Amino acid sequence: MIYRIWYAHLDIFDTARRYIALLNNWKSDPPSRDRLFISDFYLVSPSLLHLTHMTLDVRREFNLLKIPRPEHCFIKYPAPPVLYNKMAGVQEQALHNIVGKGLLDVSLINKGQLRLSTKGENFAMDMGKKLVIRDEMEIIEFLTSEFVSIGIGKSGLRAVTGLRRLGT
Repeated sequence: MIYRIWYAHLDIFDTARRYIALLNNWKSDPPSRDRLFISDFYLVSPSLLHLTHMTLDVRREFNLLKIPRPEHCFIKYPAPPVLYNKMAGVQEQALHNIVGKGLLDVSLINKGQLRLSTKGENFAMDMGKKLVIRDEMEIIEFLTSEFVSIGIGKSGLRAVTGLRRLGT
């Protein structure tokens, strides 16, 4: 029997699903592309949030989620910057696909912000509970309400997470 290993980090369709779930639950101003990509990175590998710099209040909220540290996980993660860079093409393609399907507000994209269009909101509503995988909702709520408060500014998010893409 041949086995195929599936990595959610490298699946365009799952990445598009995560983007829609994140944007559907976003509570503050629409995120930038970088913030969406980094939030997606932590949604698919929440244990790596332990390695970020957070304010005391945000860290307290994160600790309430009881997410195991990376060294206590079944999966052994590579260094976060390496994994984040490996996801680059998949994240770009997933974003390109949901823009092409009309699921994002194009007028905001030109301003550097991402928000679901009316069509995207309707799609998320139609998907209902199928949009979010079991155990994802808590981390989505954390990323879209608490995590958004850290790393504000041009390079602030990179400083607190250590994540940056080659060539950016």
